[in-house]
Amino acid sequence: MEQMQNNLGRWGEQRAAEYLEAHGFKILKRNFRLGQVGEIDLVAEDHGILVFVEVKTQSSDTMGDAALWVTPKKQRQLGRVAQAYLTFNKIENRDCRFDVVAVARRNHEVEIKHIPNAFWL
Repeated sequence: MEQMQNNLGRWGEQRAAEYLEAHGFKILKRNFRLGQVGEIDLVAEDHGILVFVEVKTQSSDTMGDAALWVTPKKQRQLGRVAQAYLTFNKIENRDCRFDVVAVARRNHEVEIKHIPNAFWL
């Protein structure tokens, strides 16, 4: 079951990256991990703004809207990982934001919902 979820997650991250690139984003990093704290699915640039992207992928509607899965706890975790990314890459004085991209596979269709500035820390 976990392998199937990992495959679905990777599939969703790829669809999200393609979507963002088609909309002018530059993907800088995929799956930036901070030890056991967590990871950021995509780090991108959008018109000079550094964007930390959380991708949520779903294959059905049984769990509700995937965009709502980014809980306050998950937001804080993403903030810690984003701070580590900035520190690791010696990035200072740069505008940043957090986006969520929800990817849904319905039959043979792909539905993508992009939420810029999905949350603030």
